[in-house]
Formats: sequence, C-alpha cells, structure tokens
Amino acid sequence: MSVNVRLLGIAVFFNLLGRGAFMASSALYFTRFAGVTPGQLGVGLAVAGATGLVSGVPFGHLADRRGQRDVAAVLLILSALAAGFFLVVGGFVQFTAVAVVFTFIERGAYAARQAVLSTLTAGEDATLARAQIRTIGNLGVAIGSGIAGLAIWADTQEAYMGVIGFNAASYLICGLVFFALPRIAAVPVQPGASKLPVLRDRRYTAATMVNMIMVIHFAMLDIGFPLWIAQHTNAPHWMTAVLILFNTAGCVLFQISASRRIGTLESARRSWRLAGFLFLGTCVLTGLADGASALGACVLLLVAAGLHLYGEIIQSAAGWVISIDLAPAGQNGQYQGLFTTGFAFSQMVAPFVISTLVIENGTIGWVCLGATFALAGIAMTPVLRIADGASSANPCDKEIARS
Repeated sequence: MSVNVRLLGIAVFFNLLGRGAFMASSALYFTRFAGVTPGQLGVGLAVAGATGLVSGVPFGHLADRRGQRDVAAVLLILSALAAGFFLVVGGFVQFTAVAVVFTFIERGAYAARQAVLSTLTAGEDATLARAQIRTIGNLGVAIGSGIAGLAIWADTQEAYMGVIGFNAASYLICGLVFFALPRIAAVPVQPGASKLPVLRDRRYTAATMVNMIMVIHFAMLDIGFPLWIAQHTNAPHWMTAVLILFNTAGCVLFQISASRRIGTLESARRSWRLAGFLFLGTCVLTGLADGASALGACVLLLVAAGLHLYGEIIQSAAGWVISIDLAPAGQNGQYQGLFTTGFAFSQMVAPFVISTLVIENGTIGWVCLGATFALAGIAMTPVLRIADGASSANPCDKEIARS
C-alpha cells in the first residue's frame, strides 16, 4: 500500500467513523431533543438532498481549476464547521437551514475528494487501491455505528450531542490529513473550451443515470430489509442487525480480493451486468420470505443478503472504473461531481422507492425492483458503446464494441 493510499485510507476512515456514528443516531437526537418531528425531519432532509444535487459539478469544476487537493481539504474543513451547527439546532427551520448548508458543502467536498482519489490512485493498481480505501472506510462505518450504539444505550442529550461533535471533528481531521497529500496542480481552461464539458458528454451522462438507478440497491440494506422483516415476514426482528453485520463484515473481508479482477472497462461492463442479475435474485428471494416460516424466512434472507453482498462489491468496483476511465484527463473534478450527483439523487429518492413502491406492493414490488436492477445492469453495455467526443479514447472501448 503506497503512502498516498495509506493517507487517503486514514482520511476516509476518520470521516466515515464520524459519519457512521452520526447517521445511526442523529434522527433520535433531532426528533427527541431538537424540536423536530419525524415528518419535519423527512422534509428537511429531502430539501437538503435536493440542494446537494447542484453542488457536485460546480465544486468539482472548481477543484480542477484551483487544485483538487486544496479545494477538497478546504471544503472538508468547512463541512466540519457546518456539521457543528447541528448542535445549536432548535426547531424545523433551523434544522433545515443547517442541513441545506451542510449538504451543499459536503456534497461538493465529496466530489472533490473523489477527484483527488482518482488522480492519486491512477495507474495499474488503481482498482485495488480504491478497494483498499473502501474497505478501510467500511471499517470506519462499522466502528462508528458501534459508537452510535453507545450513545443510544446512554440515551441522553449529552451523549447524542457528543456524537454530533465527533462527526464534525471527523470532517476536520479528514481535511487536515488531505493537506498531507501531494498537491495536485490546477488545470487551466483552454481558450475557447467549454467550461463544463461534462454536461455535453452523452456517454458519461448516460452512465451516471444508469448508476443512479443501480445504487438504489444500497437502500435495501438499511430500509428495505428492516421494514420487510418487521411488516411482512415471520423472521425475528433481530435479523435486521444480523444482515447489516453480515454485509459490513463481508465488504471488509472481500472487497479487495473481488476487485482485483475488475480493472478495465470490459471487465467493469461484465461485472456491472452480473451485479444487476445478483440484485434481481436478492429481490426475488426477499419477496419469497413473505409467508415462509421463521426459519425459512431467515434462510431466504441470508441467501438474499449474500447475493446482495457480492453484487454490491463488484458493482462498486465496476462503478469506480467506469466513472474514472470515461473522464478525460484534467477534468476529474467535474466528472466525479456529476457521477456523485447520481448518488445524491438516488439517496434522495431511494427511501420513497423502497418504503412506498416496493414494501406496500409486497412480493410483486420486490420482483419489479429486481427487474429494474437487471435492466440497469444490461443497459450499461450500450451506454459504453456511445461515441462521444468529450470522452477520451480508451483501448477497452474496442473490446466493448466487439462484445
């Protein structure tokens, strides 16, 4: 593991350590101690999520033009400041205002951070390096969730506020570690060139949209399984914790080994297609758990979680290759900004898709969602065949065209 990968891993670990703790416990704090009702919490987060959709590309563009490392570090430190203001929230208006500011900056920081990661890990072992960083990040999320569990067990306002302060500190640490990375030179705009060519890149835009649909699968773990287990199966409620632990441990243990085989656009295309069918299998088995005995439901859910785990691992690795290899040199920031906007949109709509369209329609809802994943898996092949002058030529494109 190179020095750059090690530093990136440390930065991401601390960032996701705090964010994992915050995400697992913040809803309880806001609804119990900050004067926000559950309904207001959902509205505020939706408004903030919509705001975050417009920050990725411009901040990514800024990172390209002013230096990716410096912009990412500054935005991470500003995210720490914004996250700290959650400590003084008192009511819906204040919560929404802080959430909007925080999400706007944090989404931009994420786009710039991804640009730094793609630039500093470029090369022969890029996919392996990104897998190592994601593994370290998953470990941070797991430990952060444990910290949140301690706060929930204590169940005091002070404990929850400690988690919020810890989350703010995690962004600060991440930003400071970024300053220890090599400085990345700014890329000047060529005279007469479009300032935001990513918006005219048909292939990259289409890939972002396909990815936007596919990454809804992340909501299956923290929203779909818990609601389905509680409302439609005979499985014990603690199966939710088992499935989350199974997924977290599996990502930590197998992300690196599975990613070694995904390093070109051709291998990414095949893995993406396979992931779509794995998610289809996940959805079908989850739907079949309705009406099964307690033991049968547990078995079906465990197998479904296994398919989801492998699908998540290879889809993540394939997504890295696609998002980075299709981006022209010197424009990683704005291209990663667009790709992360797809993630942000998915995070905004996924709770509604899972909780309303899927759960309320029972098994047929799961089958329809699975079919959508399978189609998204297949769709990436014609997307990668799209010829676009804004995209850099890649020798793997010939392999895709022949397949």
